[in-house]
Amino acid sequence: MGLIAAPLLMAAALFGGAVVAAPSAWATADNCGTNGNSGVYNCMYVEGSGSYASEVRGWSEYDGFGYPVHEEVTANNALVCNSGTVTTADPFEVVGCQIYPKEDITPGVYCSVLWEYENGEYYDRADNCVGVD
Repeated sequence: MGLIAAPLLMAAALFGGAVVAAPSAWATADNCGTNGNSGVYNCMYVEGSGSYASEVRGWSEYDGFGYPVHEEVTANNALVCNSGTVTTADPFEVVGCQIYPKEDITPGVYCSVLWEYENGEYYDRADNCVGVD
């Protein structure tokens, strides 16, 4: 099993979805899709070359739940960024966070998760991950 395979399998099990592995000399890696019954379109995007990254971004488009939501991006289960909290019932709201490191980043699994806060609990409404090696 390659160096990237074990963390990718762990992230897929943790988030219940697929992880897209970027090639060794990756230029851009992204993984987007609509998750389950929530109808949320979620993306994780990393742009760079080798271990150098110019942009790390996660975002979701959703039909307004009427409950507070925020987007979180993690790298190897460590927080990279959090969006502000949004509460709206408007359709096609977009929420996300991004950073522009313009430097080498830690290889591993980068994930984007849309969290919804409802009745005192947080719920993972959508998630996607990419592998960077």
